[in-house]
Amino acid sequence: MWFTPDKKNELPIFRQLYEKIKFLIHSGILKENEKLPSSRFLSKDLGIARSTVLEAYDQLIAEGYLETRQGSGTRVVPGLVALPPPAFDDSKALSAFGGCRIDEVQSENIINFRSGIPDLEAFSQKEWGKIYARVCGALPSSSFRYCGPEGVWALREAISAYLFRMRGLKVSPHRVMITSGSTQGLAMISRLLRKTGEYIFAEDPAHIGMVEVVSRAGLHVQGVPVDEKGMDVSALQRSHAQQSSSNLAFVYTTPSHQYPLGAILPVQRRQSLVRFAREKQCYIIEDDYDSEFRHEGAPTSALYELAPEVVIYLGSFSKILAPALRLGFAIIPEHMICDWKAEKMYTDVHTEALTQHTLAEFLNSGGLERHTWKMKKLYARKRNHALACLKKVFGGAVSVSGQANGLHFVAAFPGLVFTDDLVNNLYEHGVKVIPVDKYSLSRSSKHAHKIILGYSHLPHEEISKGLETIKKITGYAC
Repeated sequence: MWFTPDKKNELPIFRQLYEKIKFLIHSGILKENEKLPSSRFLSKDLGIARSTVLEAYDQLIAEGYLETRQGSGTRVVPGLVALPPPAFDDSKALSAFGGCRIDEVQSENIINFRSGIPDLEAFSQKEWGKIYARVCGALPSSSFRYCGPEGVWALREAISAYLFRMRGLKVSPHRVMITSGSTQGLAMISRLLRKTGEYIFAEDPAHIGMVEVVSRAGLHVQGVPVDEKGMDVSALQRSHAQQSSSNLAFVYTTPSHQYPLGAILPVQRRQSLVRFAREKQCYIIEDDYDSEFRHEGAPTSALYELAPEVVIYLGSFSKILAPALRLGFAIIPEHMICDWKAEKMYTDVHTEALTQHTLAEFLNSGGLERHTWKMKKLYARKRNHALACLKKVFGGAVSVSGQANGLHFVAAFPGLVFTDDLVNNLYEHGVKVIPVDKYSLSRSSKHAHKIILGYSHLPHEEISKGLETIKKITGYAC
């Protein structure tokens, strides 16, 4: 029999029959104009109710697979032919960045030194849940409608006040646009500024995700070398002078904690960068990457405060709280607000509003400052443990940089090259590391001996075990 009803299946019998007939049509077994058994005959043949057969037939007729002709029964609609097999290789459909993201999801049993991941065990889910429930219960029914694409006003006000308390930034809430994370903020800015430029300058090395986002917006990414003080602004000026096109959209920078090397851009270079932007009439995109977690002193000043008219500031709560919240913000120029709102509307209408209301209350109550202070102490202990382990395992042979800020540091192994084979070998032995070279825009081997060690999400014992494994597999001597 071509179909056997399965009463243990979660799908209703009519749906099983519907799926089977649809499969037979798509695979070419049932051909166009071919007649199907009558509902009465088929119900008796299969031992099921006639109404079940009629329900399956009716659904297939509604979707255009079958038709009923007076006097000739139910037939496959003319013109329906078997679908050809896929003409493309699924394995080649992802970008390199997409492949990396899938690897990260699939590597839960690996000691993954990936950077930028908060310790979610320390996130107070109960407190957040209570605030969320309280907020939802207290909001008027009008708050459950669509909100404006710029975001909930209460959150925009709360972020404005928070930035003043924590960073000394004076920002009008009108210029604070809520995003579904800083990645969306960068994507939207890139699309908006694509109208005025063809390329951008970015630090080299830089985050792969940033390059992917900007490139997808149709902008070409030009790298600017980074040294121990961050972006080399003199090199930026020389590179711009050599460009055949003068249509520069923006300069992207992470001045408070350069990703991935960790440098802090000094004020002299900040001033030079602002002068460059004003002279060339382009914007600076300041990604305030994990600036909250400065382990030695207070958070550094934002570049934005030097030149609010040319700096677009991107912030996120993913690394402070939890990536799953998907909440961030952008501070944009007044004249860009209307274009931003239209772009956001046709991107995702607005960021989820109830979570926005919850975060607004969390900010206004001082909850975020308390959480940040708690996490800073936790991450400082993890950082100190990682640095101590590194010294214990490798002695003075390995140097580190970027350890004053953030959730990772860079370890340099002079004389060792982290080739793909070596990285794969480490992975096979339970440790995932990313060489700094993977983030190189120039594809030079300048950083081939360096790896990024993210420690924030790892327990102490995994940090120790991971570094011991690196020593064992590389054979790197003290």
